[in-house]
Amino acid sequence: METFSAPQLKGSLPKMFEGEVSLEQRDGVALITLAGLEGRFPWGTSRAEHRWNPRTVSALGAALDEVERGDAEAVVVANAGKYWSNGMDLKYLDAQGGSPEAAALGLRVNQLLARVTTFPLPTVAALGGHWCAAGGMMGLAFDYRVMASDRGFFFVPGVDLGLVYAPVQVALMRAKLPQDMHREVIVFNSRRWTGDELAARGVVESSVPAAEVTARALELAASLRPKGRGAARRVLGSIKAAVYKEVLDELATGEDMNYGGRTRGVDRAAPPAVQASKL
Repeated sequence: METFSAPQLKGSLPKMFEGEVSLEQRDGVALITLAGLEGRFPWGTSRAEHRWNPRTVSALGAALDEVERGDAEAVVVANAGKYWSNGMDLKYLDAQGGSPEAAALGLRVNQLLARVTTFPLPTVAALGGHWCAAGGMMGLAFDYRVMASDRGFFFVPGVDLGLVYAPVQVALMRAKLPQDMHREVIVFNSRRWTGDELAARGVVESSVPAAEVTARALELAASLRPKGRGAARRVLGSIKAAVYKEVLDELATGEDMNYGGRTRGVDRAAPPAVQASKL
């Protein structure tokens, strides 16, 4: 397990966005937290799941806007509660039917995935709970990941929900996952991956107890701060755009997920029927 020197955490007071996302600064590192926990949205989704709907997408986008305008040199996105993100808000989509608002949400989520992938500062996801489906894709969009060893799973269950991923989403997952995981994650959703398993595959940098995830992610982000200042800050986003050119090219097509195989009202996949042997 990698070790990082602990930063001196001098913090700012948190600022809230849409009641769903908080932003504070810890000694040069912007700490964004998916903070909504209590209650449900009007269409029935639990706020604690941190699913992607117009409100959560706007909140995270506004926090990232503020980070870009400020002087932070790295970014950590953490979560309150048991979910980092449980994916697309399918209940919102059902409530909207085939309306333009539903189509607009798909485009906005894909744009946010690409934005995080090419963000002009070092980014670390502090995965203190489940990161699944489009939440799994969002976690992969970060430069680095720290995951809880004792809470939460990673999986992308499109096959079990009857969804065909958008080309930009496939390009992102292919870019960020080892090639020999593409079949089990993208195609078959054959297992729920733990932090220790993902650390062994190099998908996450560290797997630590949930209580330590954010602190470890902040330590890692602090070690990356030199890449978020001066000449490095001016070119980092462009370098990422070149490395992940296929992601941006697929985003430009505007093609979204195909929901044609999904049964209305089903927003959770059953546990994978086949558990692959540990790799």
